[in-house]
Amino acid sequence: MAEETIDVELQDTGEYLASIHTDTGTDEIDLMLSDAEEVSDGVLGNDEATARATVEFLLRHQHSGDLPERIDLVDISAAYDGAIESIRQLRG
Repeated sequence: MAEETIDVELQDTGEYLASIHTDTGTDEIDLMLSDAEEVSDGVLGNDEATARATVEFLLRHQHSGDLPERIDLVDISAAYDGAIESIRQLRG
């Protein structure tokens, strides 16, 4: 798989636009992080670092073109066992 470049931009409180640039084009997803602190018991925040780490986590499981256009951290946590801890580790 080719290396992706990820740009993250705050859109609104708790909402980030992630642009994932690959050798075949750019995919965009809206990340909803407004409940990040609640769903992660305070481990993750509603910030750019969490947004970037979340995208990196998702790309380990799916190609950027297969990601939904809009995704909530609550849904990621429910869909993937250990997602919060993995995102925390990627966040650094």
